[in-house]
Amino acid sequence: MSPLLMRSKKVPKHVAIIMDGNRRWAQLHGLPAVEGHKKGVESLVRSVEAARTLGIKYLTFYALSTENYQNRAKREIRALLKLIEKGLGEYVPRLKKEGAKLRVIGNTKALPIVTQLAIKQAEKQLSSGKRIILNLAINYGGRREILMAAKRLAEKNLNLTEEEFEKALFTHGIPDPEIIIRTGGRTRLSNFLIWQGAYSEWYFTPTYWPDFNREEYHRALEAFAQRDRRYGGVTETVSKVHG
Repeated sequence: MSPLLMRSKKVPKHVAIIMDGNRRWAQLHGLPAVEGHKKGVESLVRSVEAARTLGIKYLTFYALSTENYQNRAKREIRALLKLIEKGLGEYVPRLKKEGAKLRVIGNTKALPIVTQLAIKQAEKQLSSGKRIILNLAINYGGRREILMAAKRLAEKNLNLTEEEFEKALFTHGIPDPEIIIRTGGRTRLSNFLIWQGAYSEWYFTPTYWPDFNREEYHRALEAFAQRDRRYGGVTETVSKVHG
């Protein structure tokens, strides 16, 4: 851990990451898009390992948005889903070693049956993890999540309070992310954790996701440690006036 983080003790409990830049990384290296996604999976696993050593308790990765799932070429989406299916099996031992518990969030019922089965198997194999909670957002959209939560509450005729609403979200039971990191140079939300990210700090880096490493993690968390998080309040400063 860097000296600044050790001094500040402001390591976030929950970090969320928009893993952007896989396709552009592949294009830069003269490779097909799927090769960028493969490198992205490796970066995700390395990130879990780094986060665990830093003391981060929750990690949420934006793996596939609803918009991507609906609008990207079917060939690319199928290749990406196959990669997710393979990765969920291949990397389970490493994630289990890190004490990771897996939760896949999003509209998973719309995914192919084989992908759903791979998700359920991986979640079962990692169900006993206690050191770090890994949320993988697949076919996820923030607006859809809010709409689905509202529908659930309406069906149950529950009072619409923030507490009850949060219980109906995919991320129920875990704290909101203190920081959301986006790689790849884009500076937009892309329909990610709209409710949960209301007071999150944002950190944008031009580094493509396949190249995001431990040093990049430290830079993001050092930037977070220097920010004043007031949640709408005011930092009090006391000054003495002489005269």
